[in-house]
Amino acid sequence: MKKIALKKVLSKFNLLPIIEQINFRRQKWQNRRSNYEFKKKNPTVKLPPDFYLYETFNLNYDKFYTNGKPTATWLINHISEFKDFKNLSILDWGCGTGRILRHLPSILDTSNSFYGSDYNKKYVKWCSENLEGIQFKNNYLKPPLAFKDDSMDIIYGISIFTHLSKELHFSWIHELTRVLKNGGILFLTTHGDAHTFKLLQKEQVLYDSGNLIVHAYKKEGNRLYASYQSPKFFRALCSKNNLEVLKHIPGDNLNNKPQQDVWVLRLTKN
Repeated sequence: MKKIALKKVLSKFNLLPIIEQINFRRQKWQNRRSNYEFKKKNPTVKLPPDFYLYETFNLNYDKFYTNGKPTATWLINHISEFKDFKNLSILDWGCGTGRILRHLPSILDTSNSFYGSDYNKKYVKWCSENLEGIQFKNNYLKPPLAFKDDSMDIIYGISIFTHLSKELHFSWIHELTRVLKNGGILFLTTHGDAHTFKLLQKEQVLYDSGNLIVHAYKKEGNRLYASYQSPKFFRALCSKNNLEVLKHIPGDNLNNKPQQDVWVLRLTKN
């Protein structure tokens, strides 16, 4: 609760950007040796600029690159229960700097096609220039995506709805179902019950009754803009958009770190 109050004060006086820069420099200093060793051992690995890494994940080269592959495998394992990965069009919605997407072409069958989309033009430019075998498109904070109707077999968005307003929850879920083929799979993660310790008591009541809770400490889409989706809220959102819940895995606390809920959904168009 103290952390929430502090963020509100910092946001009110526009001090969060300063805190961000301090944290960025702290992470850069803390990881300087391990990052140096990683670059020394992996001279051919292409890495995004340091601040891009800080904004999207963590300023640790090894965790960004080496751990990206297990995360890609984790994603594939969940989806493969319901879809055979052959001749599929796969979209990473909110691909950032391609931490997960960059590994998919080397893991999956070559018959598949890979796409990435993000609202940050800097990330899309870097990915387009550095990651092969993937087509990247720029989108905006609001829909649409630069893809045709019924063009994707699989769309995944990891920790994207967690930074969007209620309005964009409704508009983006509608847009994703536009692009997704009938019978296609949508894989999403959300801030579920494991994250409710970040809520005020009155917010917890609203959350439990099926409302979306938003902490708008910074502009929408930024990692300091946080949304909390109760299973009740998210199931209702899916139901209204013809999305069948194939699997819902509530987030756990792993090493005192709350994990996000996992949702595997299938679209059934009327």
